[in-house]
Amino acid sequence: MHVSQLLRRVLPLACIALALAGCGHMPVTSMVKLARVDFETSDPAQLRAAIKLPRSLRTRPNGVSLRIAVRVGRTPEDARDFLLHEVPAPPELARDADADSHVFAYRIDEADLPRLAVFRAELIAKKSSGQRGSISISVQPQACKTTELAEGPVHLTTYLRTAETGSYVTLARDVDLRTVAPEHAIVDRIPGCAP
Repeated sequence: MHVSQLLRRVLPLACIALALAGCGHMPVTSMVKLARVDFETSDPAQLRAAIKLPRSLRTRPNGVSLRIAVRVGRTPEDARDFLLHEVPAPPELARDADADSHVFAYRIDEADLPRLAVFRAELIAKKSSGQRGSISISVQPQACKTTELAEGPVHLTTYLRTAETGSYVTLARDVDLRTVAPEHAIVDRIPGCAP
């Protein structure tokens, strides 16, 4: 497969982000691993997402979703959100956490799997009719502060595991939330966690 074909196939899927503007922090090795993922055949029940955050942040209960956005031809983007359910952090990501960070892991909520199957069937039908399009998948977290954030960078890392990858693949490594859309002051808008 030619590199440009590989990138056209991988980048829309691989741009999984937490309020990230682009894929500038994705390792090239991750792009290669994600080239094996096919949205048409991948088992959504096996999909897992994970997020590494500073210890002063945590995700809010029922506050993380997976957004799948599809654009077919010149039609407007069709985006659907699917609730993610927290699961125990995988041992394979324990090496990435340290005294200053922790990892949260998720799977698609069982109640949303049928909705995802219907959405995927609609997309496959459009594709089989010859319509071309693009897909992007993003993790949409809602975080809260357990303590005030220290000055300096607020790093996060995101991961994805599918049946095809077999293990977690880094999507974005050590993205500083203070530098993502600084005009929106993302870090300053993170609320405190409920007691």
